[in-house]
Amino acid sequence: MKRQQIIDESLHLFANHGYENTSLAMIADNVGIKKPSLYNHFKNKEAIFMAVLDDVAKREVEVLKHEVTTYEGNDIEHQLTTLYKKYLAHMSSSTEGLFFKRVTFFPPDNFEGEIKRVFLLVEEYLTSVLEPIIERGKREDVLRDLPTDTMTSAFYTLIDGLFLEENFYPEELFEKRKEASWSIFWLGIQA
Repeated sequence: MKRQQIIDESLHLFANHGYENTSLAMIADNVGIKKPSLYNHFKNKEAIFMAVLDDVAKREVEVLKHEVTTYEGNDIEHQLTTLYKKYLAHMSSSTEGLFFKRVTFFPPDNFEGEIKRVFLLVEEYLTSVLEPIIERGKREDVLRDLPTDTMTSAFYTLIDGLFLEENFYPEELFEKRKEASWSIFWLGIQA
């Protein structure tokens, strides 16, 4: 239990303060233990960060798995729109999303490779959800007969751009940009 509690509290601290500004003492205080007790569970702060990174990857895959089951069987436009909106909402409102933003925009030294690995792992899972929807949409003549990887790349570019924009615009304007972006994207891929 304490190990997971350390991971959970560290995620919150790393997301809000960054890796460099989070100390082992802060982690121990948040967990309610003494700093030396952390070493019963982790070798050092780097090991805690790696555990958090891997835990976030698992959480993100679970969120995506859950989302897929909520709209399976709906029409293609509904599935894609829901995936788009839910994923963006999750990334903007969750601690995991804040953590991902912080570590992808400002990766801590020596962790760039591991952060990229986790980012690509989550993207690979999202692709495994997205591609069958696109393929079905092409078979049913709902989507244009473009290469599937072209459409997934455009989808990622759209959400990645909005992932960045969210930091710069007030919520109301960001919501308008999100809707406008989706409208143009949908016009480009629909048959």
